[in-house]
Amino acid sequence: MQSSSNKVFIDKKNIYRILLWLGVCLLAIFVLLPTTQYKLGNVFFGSVPALYNVNLSQYFFLYAAYPPVGKAPEFAHYQLSRTYFIQGKLQESLEEAYIEVALYPDNIRTYYILGLTYGYLNQEQEAIKAFSKFIDGNPNSWAARNDKAWLQFRIGDIKEALETVEPVAHVYNPWIQNTYGILLLNLQRNEEARRALTLAHSAVLEMTDSEWGAAYPGNDPRTYSTGRQALIQSIESNLKLLAEE
Repeated sequence: MQSSSNKVFIDKKNIYRILLWLGVCLLAIFVLLPTTQYKLGNVFFGSVPALYNVNLSQYFFLYAAYPPVGKAPEFAHYQLSRTYFIQGKLQESLEEAYIEVALYPDNIRTYYILGLTYGYLNQEQEAIKAFSKFIDGNPNSWAARNDKAWLQFRIGDIKEALETVEPVAHVYNPWIQNTYGILLLNLQRNEEARRALTLAHSAVLEMTDSEWGAAYPGNDPRTYSTGRQALIQSIESNLKLLAEE
């Protein structure tokens, strides 16, 4: 009887040990899944502001984008592209964005990062094409229209820039109203420009640093205050320019 009882006890211990190792293996597999790595990348890329770390998020996105087994999930190369953009690695950013487009051609959001990257490379025509592609799928995106309008302004296409921004000119935020005001000023429509720039100034003063940062997902939360102050200064400079007209 004693021997039989010990045998049952040993068998149960082995079962528990096997179950424990199975649990560990399953947990390891879950952690190593590209979708899990992608979610971890997002944690360090702004979804949890206190944990923001672009290098750490890039590590997880890199694994998700190039998994040893399986296919990269949608947005993995896109997010990796954004981390490279923030680091100033613009060619790498372009490469990852184009891989995302090749894998997931319906991910229109990728054209936004392409527009930004080409803009920073001073390839305005390519940037405008990318933003136009994004706007085709998101016609009410004030941010894309604002960025495209600035690129058109940079190459002297002021009337085209105004046409780009006019569909969202009613939006009460400092970026749109500032852009709209500058375009109107350059077309010598000074009274309209004054109204737009005054709205821009009111909107930015009412805005918190966090609200400013919401327009720049993926950026370091520690830069929000500096960025908002820079926007205030830009709008005030444009108002001063208008007053000198």
